Amino acid sequence: MTLQELITLAGDRDLSKSYPKADGTYIWDYKLQLNNEGNQELVLIPSESSKAGFKDKVSVQELLDYVLEEIDPVVSGDEIISQLPIVDVEGITIARI
Repeated sequence: MTLQELITLAGDRDLSKSYPKADGTYIWDYKLQLNNEGNQELVLIPSESSKAGFKDKVSVQELLDYVLEEIDPVVSGDEIISQLPIVDVEGITIARI
């Protein structure tokens, strides 16, 4: 899945009020990392509901803002969004609160 596919999955919803869920659990954190080939990928980290102290769930807009701020500004935003793979998203859905 790419960031563009995640945005498409949200449909016409307000991205600041749409929250990705993986296997029914909200995403509470994320990070960019290099894969084995040296390419960037966005890792989504689901909450561990049994542990206290996690920050609020993250919205699709927060993920988009983070990626656009962190990745090389020479690459166009559209190119980043359409090509950046998102990993650890098995069973991902979008929830709106």
